Amino acid sequence: MHPTWRPADEDALAGLESTTVAVPLDHADTEGRAVDLALARHPARTPTRRLGTLLVAPDDPGNRGTLLVPPLVAGLPAAVLDQYDIVGFDHRFSGRSAPLSCGLAPGQWLWIFHTPEDADTEARYQRDIVERCFREAGDLLPHLTSRAIAHDIDAIRRALGEERISFLGYSYGSYLGAVWTQLYGGHADRVVLDSVIDPDSVWRRMFLDYAASCEAALGRWAAWAARRHEELALGTTAAAVREAVTRLTARADREGHIEVAGLPADGTMLRLLTMVLLSDDLSWGFLGDVLRAAVHGGQASERSRRALGAMFGRGKEESGAVAQLAVLGGDAAWPRDPARYRRDMAAAAARHPFIGPAMAAPKAGAFWPRELDGRREPVTVFGRDNHAESLLLVRSEHAMFTPARGAARMRELLAHDSRLITAAGTGAHRVFPFHGHPGVDGTVAEYLLTGKLPDTDLTFTAGHGRDTS
Repeated sequence: MHPTWRPADEDALAGLESTTVAVPLDHADTEGRAVDLALARHPARTPTRRLGTLLVAPDDPGNRGTLLVPPLVAGLPAAVLDQYDIVGFDHRFSGRSAPLSCGLAPGQWLWIFHTPEDADTEARYQRDIVERCFREAGDLLPHLTSRAIAHDIDAIRRALGEERISFLGYSYGSYLGAVWTQLYGGHADRVVLDSVIDPDSVWRRMFLDYAASCEAALGRWAAWAARRHEELALGTTAAAVREAVTRLTARADREGHIEVAGLPADGTMLRLLTMVLLSDDLSWGFLGDVLRAAVHGGQASERSRRALGAMFGRGKEESGAVAQLAVLGGDAAWPRDPARYRRDMAAAAARHPFIGPAMAAPKAGAFWPRELDGRREPVTVFGRDNHAESLLLVRSEHAMFTPARGAARMRELLAHDSRLITAAGTGAHRVFPFHGHPGVDGTVAEYLLTGKLPDTDLTFTAGHGRDTS
């Protein structure tokens, strides 16, 4: 029986349809407890030319995939909207899909980016969060993994009555899509993985990669800001700009609360805000304006405040923090040796001082209950037994959250059924269609509409010219 679609009753999803799909809590026990997943849909505008469903995955553990549908409807090429149902889903135990609460304090919701005092203090902080969550939801957390969500994706496909569906995934959604195609590739139609996570980074290495790529992005931005000293007054050299940022974050750490474009921010929030704005070249102007105002005590522009409101105005939900903990802690084993974290933090402080110590510090995964280690599903291995007909991988050269190496590695592992397109000279988190890159957008749209991969890997230069490789 197919789900019944109704007009969405949420302002953020106005104009869309919504429904729920029940999936097994444990896919090995299909007769047991079920979880209702929330879906949102924008139906194909030309039903007579409909190609099928384009399923959109959440872009971070705990993020709402349903909320990606409205901006996609605003940005996708008209022909794609004409011929596809665009369907997003909130993954299990997040958003409107049976969200979990562990009674965490709001300050603990940013546990991933928490600024550590030292390794031992941070270990106590992270251990407390894990123990609290397992006291409150220990029966459910082991069922919130990437492979469980991938099984859910195929359950959604079956519920929609589709033999095959197409898929669009960004960042963590790219990893979910890769896992789904590895498990259920025969049911995959056209698959776009954008801002691809390195499959070898699950998940401890991903945090260390963040530290290095963020430092590189900060260096690129500092050089950009130095050329605009008359406007931003942050320094005439990249080093001077970098020092201004260091002083500001130190003040936020020391005072515990400063105002940043109308938002209250401690050191953790300031670093997160900076990272998000660094992650796309199109946001660099907002970052310069926001930091100028914070450093000099002025006001950010109305345009910058609106941009920040759009990015952070909804606030983080506790269910998102809990879901991140479950996925990042439960997918793969983390090191447990305290000495290793001390060494990593010291090295990160020297090499990547902006966010390195926070990324190298002990995280929740280091305190995952040992008795669950034997129940972990294996980390998905990608290779020639992936039976998807085709996958199109998309990356930007200077991506911060998903370094370009990740897409290259996935291309290497799936050499038989994938192609890679690169936006050279750009840094973007979610390229198609959000970055407005004509070469990338045209190539991805053509693939979605025809099902034909490019004959070769493609690189689009900053001027949008095409190179083959």
